[in-house]
Amino acid sequence: MKKLLVISLLAIVGCSQPSNVDRQKTTYILKEYYSPLEIVIIDSCEYLYLVEGHSMVLTHKGNCKNCKTK
Repeated sequence: MKKLLVISLLAIVGCSQPSNVDRQKTTYILKEYYSPLEIVIIDSCEYLYLVEGHSMVLTHKGNCKNCKTK
């Protein structure tokens, strides 16, 4: 359910509305894409986020303190 909420939130954020999540730019660039990865923080969890053309990647980093205590 939380993943659906995150995907819905990012879909809304991506529609030219002001962002309500923290973002950190990185210098990491995947071989297949030209845009750098961003780290998006939602509910104190970090996600890797990339948008390139019609593709979007969002994956949980798995190293946040909040998830380790669950």
